[in-house]
Amino acid sequence: MRKSAILLLLMCVCFGVNAQSIEPANTEATEYVSNSKTDYRFGYDMNPTMDALRIEDAGIIKLDGFINEAIWATAPVATGFTQRSPNDGSQATQKTEARILYTDKEIFVSIMAYDTAPDSIIASLFRRDGNESSDWVYASFDSYNDKRTAFTFAVNPRGVQKDVLYFDDQGEDILWDAVWEASAKITDQGWSVEMRIPLSQLRFSSKDDIKSWGVNFQRRIARNQEFNFWAPTPQNESGMVSKFGRLNGIRDLEEPRRLEVIPYTSSILERAPGNPNNPYYEKNDLQANIGGDIKYGLTSDLTLTATLNPDFGQVEADPATINLSQFEQFFPEKRPFFLEGSEIFRFGGTKTMNSFGNPNTFYSRRIGRAPQGSLSRANNYSGNGLYDPNTSDEVYTNVPNQTSILGAAKLSGKTQSGLSVGALYALTAEENSPFTAIGNSGSQKGEFVVQPSNNYLITRLKQDFNSGNTVVGGYFAGMNRDIDGTYFEEYLNKSAMISGLDFEHSFKDRTYVISGTASVSNIIGTTDAITRAQRAPQRYYQRVDSDELSVDANKTSLSGLATELSFQKAGGDHWKWSVTGSMVTPGYETNDIGFQNRADYRAINTGLEYAERNPKHFQFYVFWLFSNNAWNFDNDQIGRNYNTGAFFELKNLWSFNYNLNANFDTYSDRFTRGGPVFKMPGSFSFNFNVTSNRNKKVSGGFGQFHRNDRVGEYDHYYWGFMTFRPTTFMQLTISPEIGVQNDVDQYISTRARDAAANDEDLTYGNRYIFSDIRQANFSAQFRLNWTFNPKMSLQTYVRPFIAAGKYSNLKEFNKPGDFGFDVYGQDKGTATVNADGSTTIDPDGSGGEAPFTIRKQDFNVRSLQGNAVFRWEYRPGSTLFLVWQQQRSGFSPNGEFNFGRDFQNLFDPEPTNVFLVKLSYWFGT
Repeated sequence: MRKSAILLLLMCVCFGVNAQSIEPANTEATEYVSNSKTDYRFGYDMNPTMDALRIEDAGIIKLDGFINEAIWATAPVATGFTQRSPNDGSQATQKTEARILYTDKEIFVSIMAYDTAPDSIIASLFRRDGNESSDWVYASFDSYNDKRTAFTFAVNPRGVQKDVLYFDDQGEDILWDAVWEASAKITDQGWSVEMRIPLSQLRFSSKDDIKSWGVNFQRRIARNQEFNFWAPTPQNESGMVSKFGRLNGIRDLEEPRRLEVIPYTSSILERAPGNPNNPYYEKNDLQANIGGDIKYGLTSDLTLTATLNPDFGQVEADPATINLSQFEQFFPEKRPFFLEGSEIFRFGGTKTMNSFGNPNTFYSRRIGRAPQGSLSRANNYSGNGLYDPNTSDEVYTNVPNQTSILGAAKLSGKTQSGLSVGALYALTAEENSPFTAIGNSGSQKGEFVVQPSNNYLITRLKQDFNSGNTVVGGYFAGMNRDIDGTYFEEYLNKSAMISGLDFEHSFKDRTYVISGTASVSNIIGTTDAITRAQRAPQRYYQRVDSDELSVDANKTSLSGLATELSFQKAGGDHWKWSVTGSMVTPGYETNDIGFQNRADYRAINTGLEYAERNPKHFQFYVFWLFSNNAWNFDNDQIGRNYNTGAFFELKNLWSFNYNLNANFDTYSDRFTRGGPVFKMPGSFSFNFNVTSNRNKKVSGGFGQFHRNDRVGEYDHYYWGFMTFRPTTFMQLTISPEIGVQNDVDQYISTRARDAAANDEDLTYGNRYIFSDIRQANFSAQFRLNWTFNPKMSLQTYVRPFIAAGKYSNLKEFNKPGDFGFDVYGQDKGTATVNADGSTTIDPDGSGGEAPFTIRKQDFNVRSLQGNAVFRWEYRPGSTLFLVWQQQRSGFSPNGEFNFGRDFQNLFDPEPTNVFLVKLSYWFGT
């Protein structure tokens, strides 16, 4: 024993490092050779241990960032950190020490981040949970002891806080928020941090008097992109939480009474342009709201979160876009209540590097969506009983922009037996709008329903086995609308349900993962509503050349199946890969609850990756190769592409990546909107990005995307960004993008052939009308963030957007199963441009078919969005928001892109201004 201790001491002196464990540590040094370089890793135990020290009086800790209280000197120390990057497995370049104290109500963490060059510490000041370049220290607790979930608390040298919830071993929910306190100070030896984390913010059981939790500490040194961990997390191994060390010695903790109440009050003023003749128009529309959130710990494992009359006025508006497809555009969720803890409701995907993309089974923006009704539909349903459209010259309504959420509640948590539970229920209000119809004989007034009341239920269960290596889960989601006897029955589903199962099994120390998922959907409605669902762009049952699909006008329900299976090599020194098979039957439908752009496919996807973590001339680099092949249920190949690319990070922290993508000829069963199959010409695309060292005061990057196909279509996009930090508390970012594209197959409309037509019918009795279109667009984002202290910030955002589209060569699709068109006026018929810009088409020239008219399609859209958000967390969990939002939008049908003219005209439209004041107060422990 004495000889081994002397040997250990001599080795520590020779190499000048500390053992990776509590000091003093009874471990041995190990030398190994990797990439022709010798690395020394001390305390090589992959799961080191430490003890927490209990104190009785929390008042002896002054939370000022200085670790100068005498009690800290008696606490065990976690030190000897190991690099994850840039030199995986090497000892950290700077010394770090972490200590833990606790009482029966809170945990105190101190971290001393020594630095031999304190003037090189990157210490930016920015808003909580921000992602600006900065040094960081992290403390993570696996208090569930499931090796998959961890509550993480991070602080930078200026005291900026960040909290992260790790899930499924390595997933990160950066939107999880906890109420805790921290302080940091920069000294001549480096910088130091003190944290106070209430036990109510963790989840644990008091079943055992003596507890052992998973724990890890992390330090990030920004100037050389160095990530260090106390318990090593090698890059060649899969997982994060499963690599944690152990925190022992926690005794006699009672489960805290977890009750948090956050009432709010807000006032909003909207000043918008409008028609002064509109009886519902108010130039100054002032409204007040009151509501709140509640968090209550039903048990030590389960938390109930509820919101009443939520207000999301501080949320940034969606960007302006142009969508010329038949599919709904996806916008990410931004509302805090639905973002926090959303990882528990993830379902429908597998562990894979490359997938065709299964439908989203839960899209929380369906809750509180824009109203789906209209006065014209309501009036038609009533047989013009609301007003007489023949005698009404002007009709006015007061439809709200969004549906009111009366309340929502979430139940979430994880039991000590490894059962994860998630449930969300939301109820939205029935929205009504008044209307006034004015005619020569007077006016008619009334009210109509513009959105029925909806309720949503989403539930999720996952059970861990085998130390978290095996997980089996279940999912159920349901939606009901109160639409009986209303006009909504004609086009909205009465109810929708999705239920499914999934699993994940890891082996060989989580190097290999097999995962799978399967779910069934069912929607119920009237024959009109279900017929509409069959004919929707997600499936197009009416496809004229389909052998497998046809519309059944008598159906009152529609169901389908979605499934995916993956086998992935998730760990390893260099090579990783995955193989994934997916299938979604034509009747699968999630859009009442989730988000889905198509059903009806079977796909096989592969991914291969080679990584070099410690190369000689780079920080690291990665090469990849992906393939995708997919078919619909008629066995038309709808996907066939291959992608290769790479990412390089240089020693100076500049980076470069590229992608090469080859698309071979495939068939589109969506392009003709229910018409015959259309052959998509093969194309080749290339893009790259160059980014400078983001740690510099001035950093930036640029990139390009180029696509060309064999029939002359192209896309060319150019973008860039620049970030300027004139001081540690101010960040300015500018990111412009400009693009041009030319398409020769822009869909316009479908026209039934006249029985008198004398030309050849090649397309099953319809004419599918397309055109050429040349588009150009410009957008830019300007962000200026000013942070006064870690609790008070001002964030500003301006986004100009300009887009133009010029249509030409109206034409008719003429080759089902192939690619080909007849241009009107050249290949067949005549095309006459009218004074108003519309075009009259005689499709068979002097034949017997009646002419038809296509309205002018050209567009020039201009939009300017801006907002400023002042946020002050005046006490932990309590905030004051002052918000200003402005939007201007304009349209002209000229189709010509002129940057100078269009940019100047951005300010011509009268703006809509919104001013918000919102105050919340946190009551809790």
